[in-house]
Order: sequence, then structure tokens, then C-alpha cells
Amino acid sequence: MYDLAVIGGGSAGITFGKFAPKFGAKVAIIEAQRLGGDCTWTGCVPSKTLIHAARAAHTIRTAQQYGINVEMPVIDFAAVTAHVRQVQEDVYAHDDSPQVLRAAGAEVLLGRARFIDAETLDVSGQRVRARAYCIATGSTPRIPDVPGLREAGFITNEEVFHLAELPQRLLVIGGGPIGCELGQALARFGAQVTLVQSGARLLPKDDPEMGPLLRQAFEREGITVQLNTKASNVEVRADGKHVTLSHSSGTTSTVIVDEILVAAGRTPTVSTLGLDVAGVRYDPHKGIQVDEYLRTTNPNIYACGDVIGRYQFTHMAGAEAGVVIRNALFPFAAKMNYDLVPWATFTDPEVAHAGLNEDEARARYGSALKVYRLPWSSNDRARTESDTLGLTKILTVGRSDTIVGAHIIGAGAGDLISELVVAMGAGLGISAVAGPIHVYPTRALGVRNAAQQAAVRTLEQPLVQTILKGYFRLFGAK
Repeated sequence: MYDLAVIGGGSAGITFGKFAPKFGAKVAIIEAQRLGGDCTWTGCVPSKTLIHAARAAHTIRTAQQYGINVEMPVIDFAAVTAHVRQVQEDVYAHDDSPQVLRAAGAEVLLGRARFIDAETLDVSGQRVRARAYCIATGSTPRIPDVPGLREAGFITNEEVFHLAELPQRLLVIGGGPIGCELGQALARFGAQVTLVQSGARLLPKDDPEMGPLLRQAFEREGITVQLNTKASNVEVRADGKHVTLSHSSGTTSTVIVDEILVAAGRTPTVSTLGLDVAGVRYDPHKGIQVDEYLRTTNPNIYACGDVIGRYQFTHMAGAEAGVVIRNALFPFAAKMNYDLVPWATFTDPEVAHAGLNEDEARARYGSALKVYRLPWSSNDRARTESDTLGLTKILTVGRSDTIVGAHIIGAGAGDLISELVVAMGAGLGISAVAGPIHVYPTRALGVRNAAQQAAVRTLEQPLVQTILKGYFRLFGAK
């Protein structure tokens, strides 16, 4: 008998395994394949390693603009993916392995888990009972229903890091974070990339100004971006995979590629868990239903991470796991707060998001919303590095300019957003960012300069101008 049994050894499961035993709880982490989950094996770790290698190739290829003449890089793609896998193994050994969790005090059970009643799990033939359970089984790539796609073959983020050869012609289906990150990385290694997005802009969940700027960066690098476009048919011929693209205008076109990367969203992993007999309500497409305490319709079973279909980020799975630990092990209840969820897409330029985007903020606050924008062409650090395609955007409301949204596109945006996240989390006004001294020249100074626009606007108000002019007429230089 365990205090807590967790199904899934990904980001949330690792959090449970490392922290729940510190309270003295008897914890079991159950994993069907390999600890680490998507983050270690098919997501964050391999993608950021691949992106870093691609950036190295891009830096060499574009060094001439700085007066540095070098030979063009020769890409050994098998060696690149071998490097990616080595980094994965290092992360696994130090952070995710069964030995790490056992050393932290958790038990690790390897096998497939399925509820056989509302209080009991079967783990590959072994019966497991616990005071509380948490389902953290993650998600899998969603495959669109495109005629001929399955017959022609495709890859997802689960296969791309095992490629021995770089596809010379690549179609990416999906303009969200996965499609944008991997599409750009493979293009920088030398693939001819066409990216199709069914909507009107890339990264549709980010602020509406971010996608167009990212598209501009992609097209500078030779990536073909097709918006308002869907893949409608795939046919294999002697010269490659012929993909018919249907455009919102009613027209069609054809692209011939060697490989298709599907990045069209994620589906929660729920089908093999026996949720019906456990009394857990779920939707096969939207995930497990939970309340604000992350409790399912079975009061002894919780769920968190991708499987609940909310924010599919490693850091959110960890945050949700912390809430479940408190609720499952102790008598007091803690609610999960989704008011401030930051994220970043690690393209070049990076795109970072926190709070409301402008469309959401306009809908909520109307004319009370204030928007402060600073293009990176005004930032000296960006100028020194010839990297001025960027924007810092801060959304505020109220007399104290309380920050309700922050969005940055540019180098290091994922790090820069943290300053604004802290201010937002503390309920501070924009002056908390505008006031402190920032190092010059840094991109972070651009965040401060954007925030200082609030003070400038105040000074430009007619009443304030009248008062200031009157003051200097009385007390100014004669």
C-alpha cells in the first residue's frame, strides 16, 4: 500500500518522485517505457540540443556579414543526432533514471498500468493499491486525417531525433511551437523547408504581433511559409512525396518532398488506462476532466500534465504536480492557479509569452488597456549584434499600470520574460520594471526602456504639460 501512486514517469512523475518522499510519504512512480517522458526523449532536451547545433551552423554560414570569411559548414547529420542522443543520456543519468528516484526515496515500477476497479491498479500483472493516485501519462502527436499520409509515411517529434540522414526537401505540417522550432532547425542544417499552417499566422496562441515577425525571420532564411493552408492529399511517386496543398482562397498547389514532419498538436494519452472502471471522466481528444484542485471525478484520483489537456509545458506539469502533492497527501486543499502561465518558443528569434495577449486583453479591458511597445531596432545591444528583428510589448491596466500581459520576440526572449513574470506575479505596476537600474548594453535594458514609456506618456498628458510649463515659468531659468 502506497500513499501515492503516480502513473507516468515524465516531467510530473519525476517531480513526484523527487519531492513527495521528502514529506515521508511512500510513493510509487509507474512507467511503461522509460523515465523522463517527452521532455527528455522527444521534446525539450533533444529539440533544444538540435536547435543549438543548428544555430552553430547558421552562425558559421552567416559570419561573412561581420567580416569573417570561413568555409561553409559540412553537416554530418548522423553525428548531430548522435550528439543529441548523448545529451539525452546525460540528462537521464543525472536527473531521470530509476536510480535517481530511488535515491530520493521513491519506488519505481516499470510496466503498463491499468485500473481494474476504482481503487486498484494492475501493473503488468502486479496489483498496486494506494491512498491516492495521480495520472500523468502525457500526450502523443495528433495525426491529421489527410488521405495518403499514412501510406506515404511521415515523422513526428518522436522520430525526428533518430534520423540518420537529413531530408533534403521537408514539409512541416503545423505552425505551432514544435513545427516552428524543428522546421527552422532542419532548414539551418540545409533542408529545403516548406511550413504549412492552417491558420492566419504562426504561433496562434501568442500575441498577434509575434507570428508575422517570426514569419519574416523564417523567410529571410529561405523557409517557405504557407498560411491559411492545409495538406489535403499525399501521393508517393518516383521523385518523392507529392503533397497537395489547399489554400483558403480555394486554390490548390503541389509541393514535392522527401519527408513530412507532422506537428499538428497533441492528443492526451488515456486510452489504455481503464478510466471507465475507475470512475474517471475524460474526453479522448481533450483529456481527463479535473477540478480546480486537479482532482478527477474519482476523489482519490488526480491528474496533471499534458493528459488534462490544458497547458502542455514541462514547467506547468511540474507546477501541477506540486499542487497534487499537497492535495493528495495532506488534508488542506490547494487550488491550481492558471492566471499567469509563461512560455517560450525557442526559434531564432525566440518568442516569449506571459499573461494575456493583446486580443484577450482588449476583449477583457477594452479602452482601459494600455500597450507599450519597443522595437529592438532601438536597443543598442541588438544593434551591436546586427540582430534587430525583435519587439518587447507590455500590456497594462489601471492608474498604477498593473501588468496583465508581456510578450517578447528576440534573442533570449525566454530568459528576458522572467523579469516581467516576477512583476506580474507580485501584482506590481510597470514602474517596478522601469525604475531599477539595468546594465548597459543589454537586451534586458530594452525591457526597462519599454516599461519607461508609461512615465513618458504621463509626462505628455496635456494637464501634466500645463503644470510643468507653469512651474518653469515661475521657477525656471530667467
